[in-house]
Amino acid sequence: MTTYILLLRGINVGKANRLPMATLKTVLEQLGAQQVRTLLNSGNALFDLPASPACDQLGDQISAALLAETGLDLHCVVKTAAELQAVAAAVNPLEMTGCDEPDPSRFLLGFCRDPLTLTQFASAAATLSATSSKLQIGNDALYLYCTDKINQCPIADLLVSKKWRLITCRNLATVQKILTLL
Repeated sequence: MTTYILLLRGINVGKANRLPMATLKTVLEQLGAQQVRTLLNSGNALFDLPASPACDQLGDQISAALLAETGLDLHCVVKTAAELQAVAAAVNPLEMTGCDEPDPSRFLLGFCRDPLTLTQFASAAATLSATSSKLQIGNDALYLYCTDKINQCPIADLLVSKKWRLITCRNLATVQKILTLL
């Protein structure tokens, strides 16, 4: 049995892309997922599968099922529990931010399927005017600490643009909550 984490981007924000978590749970169960649990109302789901398909293949299956069931064309990032734990462990927020107590709600982890997308995003972010926010690109994720509020951070602003729709972010507090559910 393998535990997977599904991270959806851009659902239940305002009035667009409404997806009840009960519907998400049903779609996952129809695909054979067991022990499905969701966190918050923003497209975080944990589930177990008896087989171990590749995460990208599983993401494509979930995306197709959600499109068929709800009409929503969503990009699905899927990580195994071990992959999510590794991404969370790959950065030390204290070292990266230089803060004694970095605010976990201002510390974003960005997930996507393709490491090249992360590299391209870093290049785009480097063209922005000077900011005190800190961006670090890892092999499997990006890490962004917004020294100001997230909605005042130019790098976070860039992340939410449609050009970067293949990257979905969670703040560190949410990632920590997901990890406690494993």
